[in-house]
Amino acid sequence: MKKKIIWTLAIILLIAGGGAGYLYNKYDAKLIRLTPETIKKLRQTVAAENEAAIKKPPFRERTVQPANPLKNVYFGDTHVHTSWSFDAYLSGNRFPPEQAYRFAQGEKIELVSGEIVQLSEPLDFMAITDHAESFGLFVGCAVPGISQEKKDFCKEFDVPNLTTFFKLRRDALKRPPAWPAVFCEEDGSFCIKHAKTTWKNTQQEADKAYQPGVFTTFYGYEYSPVWPKGGHTHRNVIFRNQTVPEDVISAFDAATVLNLWKTLEDTCTGECEFLTIPHNLNRFYGRGYSRVDEDGGPYTQKDWERRNRYEPLAEIFQAKATSECALGVGTTDEECAFEQFFPLCKEGETERCAGKGSFARDGLKLGLELEKELGFNPLRFGFVGSTDVHNSNPGDTEEWDYRGKSGFKDASAKQRLGNRKYGPAVPITHNPGGLAAIWSEENTRDALFDAMKKKEVYATSGTRIRLRFFAGWDLEQDMVNSPDMVATAYKKAVPMGGVLNGTEKVSIPKFLVWAAKDPINANLARVQMIKAWIENGEQKEAVFDIACSDGLAPDSGTGKCPDNGADVDLSTCEITEANGDEEIKVLWTDDNFNPEYASFYYVRVMQNPTCRWSTYDAIRLGIDPIKEVPATIQERAWSSPIWYSPK
Repeated sequence: MKKKIIWTLAIILLIAGGGAGYLYNKYDAKLIRLTPETIKKLRQTVAAENEAAIKKPPFRERTVQPANPLKNVYFGDTHVHTSWSFDAYLSGNRFPPEQAYRFAQGEKIELVSGEIVQLSEPLDFMAITDHAESFGLFVGCAVPGISQEKKDFCKEFDVPNLTTFFKLRRDALKRPPAWPAVFCEEDGSFCIKHAKTTWKNTQQEADKAYQPGVFTTFYGYEYSPVWPKGGHTHRNVIFRNQTVPEDVISAFDAATVLNLWKTLEDTCTGECEFLTIPHNLNRFYGRGYSRVDEDGGPYTQKDWERRNRYEPLAEIFQAKATSECALGVGTTDEECAFEQFFPLCKEGETERCAGKGSFARDGLKLGLELEKELGFNPLRFGFVGSTDVHNSNPGDTEEWDYRGKSGFKDASAKQRLGNRKYGPAVPITHNPGGLAAIWSEENTRDALFDAMKKKEVYATSGTRIRLRFFAGWDLEQDMVNSPDMVATAYKKAVPMGGVLNGTEKVSIPKFLVWAAKDPINANLARVQMIKAWIENGEQKEAVFDIACSDGLAPDSGTGKCPDNGADVDLSTCEITEANGDEEIKVLWTDDNFNPEYASFYYVRVMQNPTCRWSTYDAIRLGIDPIKEVPATIQERAWSSPIWYSPK
C-alpha cells in the first residue's frame, strides 16, 4: 500500500524546507547547532532577560461545565506538534504527546532554552496532529539490532541543527532520493511497519488523556504535501472516535487533497468518521479556494461533493499569521491588514505573496458562485483558530508567554526579535497563534465533533472572547436583555454555521450578537459585521461597525466607531482598564438586504489594544519596541458565517 513510504524523510524535509527553510536562509547553518555548549550559551542568554518585568495573571484552575442543552463554549487547539513530528524533533523538542496533554491541563514545561511556559487556564480539548509523513521514524530508530547503516542514519538527528536540516533538504530534492532507502529499505517495509506502530501509540496516548466531560482528546494527524518555494496545501485530519483506519493517509498515499478525501473515504468505514481542516491558506498560492486542484485540473462535481462533506472548517488564524483576508486582495477592509505573513502579490507573482484564492473570505465568495452552478454550496465552512506550535505547548497563545514555536530556532527574546547581523532568526510576523472555540452541549468527543460538523464554532486570535451569533426573521429587540435570550434565539433563529432560508414573505433578516471579554484580558472595543454577496455576476462585500463600546455610536459619515480612548503603556504593557466594555449585545438589521442575492454574514469582535509579543520581548531585553511590526495588537474573534439562501 505504501511503496511511496521511502520518500518519507525526503518529503518531511520538503515540508520544513518549503515552509521554514527559506525563512532561515540568511543564517549560517553552522551557527545554529544545539550542542551542550550552545545550550549553555542559550540558557545564559535567557537567564539575562528581565522576566520579572513581565506582568502575568495568576494560574486559574479548570472550571468543569456541566452538560447544558443551551450549550457551553469550550476552548481548545486542533493543531499541535510534539517531538514525534520530524521537524519539531530536529528543532530540539523532546516532549512527546503525553507531556503535551499534561501541559494542556495546566502543567508547566521548561523548553530547551530554559524558558518556562504555562497556560493561564487549562484547555477543554485538543488534537495532536503530528506529521503523518514522519510516522515510523523514531520507532524504527529505537529497534534493537538495526543495521549499522540505519544507526548512522538515525544518529544524524541526535543533535538538533540546521546543518543537517539543509543537507537533508538538498538531498530531498534529488529524484529519486537515495538515502531514504537506507532506512526504509527498498520496498519501504521497515517504515510501513513502524508507521503503524506510531499511529497506534498516538491513539493510546489520546485515550489515556481523555476525560469525558472534563478534557477531550481527538485522534488526529497532519497531512503535509508541499510545493517548492514555501507553498503547501496542508490539512489536519480529525476523527470522531476510536474507530479509525489502520494506517494514516499521508502525502505518500495521496498526492493531492482530492486523493486524501477519496482514500480516507475508502478506508474510514463503518462507524469511522473524519473531517479535514486546512491551515495556512495564506500559503496555498491561490489554490486554497480555486476551481482547480493542486495539479491544475478542474474540480469535478464529485470533488466538490467530497469537499462539502469532509471539510466543514478552516483554520483562519495560527502562528504563521491570519488567513481571513488580506488588505488589497479583493477587499478594502482595513482590519484585513492584521498579522499578515506574505506581502501582496505584484502583477505576475503567485509565490511567496498574498493573492486571491488564498484567504477564507475568497473561499466563501467562491462558494456563492458555485451554488448557482452546482445547486449546492460546497464552500460553506466555519472558522477555527489554533497554534501549529512545535514545542508541545498547545493553546499557549498569550502574548506575554510567547517563546517561539520551533524549538531552539526561535528561543530567547534576542533571537526572536532578530540577530541584526544575520537577519531575523524567525519572522517577526509569527505570533503565538489562535484558539478554536466550540459551542456544545457537553465536552465529549461525539458532542464536540458534531458541533464542528455543524460549524457552531469560532476562531480567536488567542484570547478567550465569548461569542454567540444568530440570524432570524422574527427576532425582537426586547429579547436582547431577556434572561431567555439564548433559548429564544435557538427557537427562532439559526446559530453561526447555519443557513437562513428565504421565505415566501419578503422580510428583512435580523442578527443577534453577544460577545463577552476574556476575563484576564482587555475590554471589548467594537463589533463588526462582514457581509458578501454576488450581484450581476460580481462579488460584492461590505463591512459594518454594528456596535461600539462606551456608549459610542458609529460615525454617520464613515460608519465606523470612534476611538474609545483605550491606551497601552509600552514600557510596562499596562492597559487602560476603564475604557471598553466587558460585554456587548446587539440586534442588527441589514437595511440593504436584497432577498434575490445569496449571501453570507460573519461577526468580527475587536478587543482594545494590548502589547504584541514582540513588545513583551523588548521589555525583557530593556529596549524600545522594534519598528518592523506594530507595538500593539487588537486581539479579536471571528464567528463562523451564517448563509442566506434565496427561496
